[in-house]
Amino acid sequence: MLFTCAPRAPASESGTGPRPGRQAGPPTVDIHCHKHSERAEAALGSARPDHDFFRFGNELTLGINRRQSEQIAPKMSSEALRLADMDAMGIDIQAISPSPEQYYYWTEPDLGRAASRAFNDHMAEIVAANPDHFVGIGTVPLQDTQMAITELVRCVKKLDLRGVELATNVNGEELSQPRLEPFFAKAEELNILIFLHPAGFTQPGRLSDHYLNNLIGNPLESTLAISHLIFGGVLDRYPGLKICIAHGGGCLPAYAGRMDHGFHARGDCREHIARTPSTYLKQLYFDTMVFETDQLAFLVEKYGADHILLGTDYPFDMGESDPLGLIGRLDELSEADQGAISGGNALRLLGL
Repeated sequence: MLFTCAPRAPASESGTGPRPGRQAGPPTVDIHCHKHSERAEAALGSARPDHDFFRFGNELTLGINRRQSEQIAPKMSSEALRLADMDAMGIDIQAISPSPEQYYYWTEPDLGRAASRAFNDHMAEIVAANPDHFVGIGTVPLQDTQMAITELVRCVKKLDLRGVELATNVNGEELSQPRLEPFFAKAEELNILIFLHPAGFTQPGRLSDHYLNNLIGNPLESTLAISHLIFGGVLDRYPGLKICIAHGGGCLPAYAGRMDHGFHARGDCREHIARTPSTYLKQLYFDTMVFETDQLAFLVEKYGADHILLGTDYPFDMGESDPLGLIGRLDELSEADQGAISGGNALRLLGL
């Protein structure tokens, strides 16, 4: 395995203090961590979305969200603060990816392309300045298929970004729409990692209280997106796609038996696929953002330690501050499996 990122210096050398939970083995890699780009925002000019799912909620939720935005803003913009937090969590490398409000699928295609390019250029500069600490995951303007393909190729060939983050829908359009087939074909050809992350639930009317738009809505969004990719035949036609789903894959990995029953019972559940839906789930990868050891143990047992990647959702309040501790509490994991989950799998998928 060829690394282009080197493990970080021990805490005693970096001067950032102790790093609790650090394990021997490959570098630890956080596959789920976000970065905000003011440069991409500036590319929008005065354009703003008609509806922002992240601002949907009751007054209490909106107030907490505003305070959180103020608190995490420095971490979104400062690499020094980010590196200090990585030390505290025992993370060697972050695969930095867009904050979900920076997909920009709601814009006109030309504006979306400009904002995506600005974000990706910014990520490439951060990685170039911190090559031992960061790798880049970019964004593409999926509202226009050809523009998305062109930017995907630029991310890989020119900027050396190691993945792209996609939302679970394209401004309400499912990822299984025929027009996106060429994009997935190109992603498979380039062998690039796709990190699938929700940007709020598309029908949040019943989820305004108790932060349910995130607690329930985000996992449900991922569940819907994966279901469309499976039943729409995308994963059947492009079996080489490397897709990692945020938040442990949402609800679907734990309830796939219902899909399989439908496949056997009904013709409308096998219109575009040749085998049971749960078998396509085994082609996917899931992060560790499930908070509980029993849920993480289920994912490992069901889908294999080689399909689980460490994630923190940094720097949001719904993140995991002790990711290595969560993995370490799984007594049944071998040292090799712990190393794979904490970094080895991500290194492989990112081509490091």
